[in-house]
Amino acid sequence: MKSQKSILKLVSAIITLAVFLTACASATTPVADHATQQPAANGSTATEAPAQSPASIAKVTVTYWHSMSNPETEQFNKVIAAFEAANPDITIESTRYASDDNSFQNAMVTAMSSKTFPDAARMDIAWVSQYAADGVLMPLDGQMSDFNAISKAVFPGPLSTNFYQGHYYGLPLDTNTQVLLWNKQVFQAAGINEPPKTLTEFADVACKLSDKNKEIYGYAQGGTYFWASAPIFYAMGGKIVDDKQTTATGYINGPQSVAAFTMLKSLYDKGCMSPNLLGGGIATDAGHGEGKYAMIIDGPWMVDKYKSMYPDFQTNFALIPTGPDGTTSSVVGGEDVVIFNSAKNKEATMKWLSYLMSPDAQRIMAEVGIMPTLAGLQNDPALPPYFGIFMEQLKTAQARVPHPKWSQMDDAINQAYQRILLGEQPVQASLDQAAEEINALLK
Repeated sequence: MKSQKSILKLVSAIITLAVFLTACASATTPVADHATQQPAANGSTATEAPAQSPASIAKVTVTYWHSMSNPETEQFNKVIAAFEAANPDITIESTRYASDDNSFQNAMVTAMSSKTFPDAARMDIAWVSQYAADGVLMPLDGQMSDFNAISKAVFPGPLSTNFYQGHYYGLPLDTNTQVLLWNKQVFQAAGINEPPKTLTEFADVACKLSDKNKEIYGYAQGGTYFWASAPIFYAMGGKIVDDKQTTATGYINGPQSVAAFTMLKSLYDKGCMSPNLLGGGIATDAGHGEGKYAMIIDGPWMVDKYKSMYPDFQTNFALIPTGPDGTTSSVVGGEDVVIFNSAKNKEATMKWLSYLMSPDAQRIMAEVGIMPTLAGLQNDPALPPYFGIFMEQLKTAQARVPHPKWSQMDDAINQAYQRILLGEQPVQASLDQAAEEINALLK
């Protein structure tokens, strides 16, 4: 009993001491943990937060995947550094996958199965509709506050690669297209001083500069896949499907599409186009550099390629010749940037995307040959001069169908083109078959 009373006295003493210490602490602790009180100009007391050091700022991390080359990645690190300097509360955790194998695609497949996507990624334009259809991408229209402003600033063709079933699931980060390359020396030797302006002139010049017996051709294509024929196809007014992607009937087998493949078939039969597109022969890049092919259609990467292959060769570019309606066109390539629905901090991720789409970021990447998507940067002194012709072409360049089954559609057109060249089917019949095959894919 006595020990119990002693314990009660001890507890009472401890409680009394604790109350006393708490009262003392309340009298000496600042009102706000992260603020100091300073006299205001009017003599009253004002609360002012002290400046925070970068180390004290709460940070969020945005994970980002890409497949840039080594030189591009080194340059991209400058973009990350600039963004983080302006946004000390955001850290970009960038992961690079090799650009010359399937490692990036395999990583995306793994992410799909395990639901472990990054917050954002730079991906090929053909992938956006696939992942949008799988429901893993965040529609940016209506969620990014500056989406409308950015979408109006970029070339329409690259932007369209992000559109699927009524929404935009990405933004065009970098782009490319194809233009006409003409061998000026070969042209001048034949008394021709300028590249053709129309497709009618193009066909005439291609035949004039051909000598099948010497295996010299006025024009050469790299293959029968759609990318190779797309610039002429689009310039002729051809279309693959309707705008709502409901049917190919009347489009891939419509009058303009038939006219495009009829012209290519005529050039092939007359010996005005190299037969290398069906396999064998000299590749288009080598044939053009060696004077075997007077004209090819290719992209901006040919500048560095010819500097390496043929240092003394002068590369000459021109817009794709115009079709019957007087319009030039071509095909769009490149990469888009997307945000995944699983992104942990969408606000920070959208801020990152906005910076990637800024003139400053796109100028930095242009230094290593990556073409901007911002139309306003055309002829910018910070860009390589040869970008000008390609950015002019991008004003009317068109995307291949942004659909999850585009690769199968491409194969249907490829097979139709081969049947046409080999004489296995007339142009109309072959494209009618392609239309049926594409319609089955649209269902």
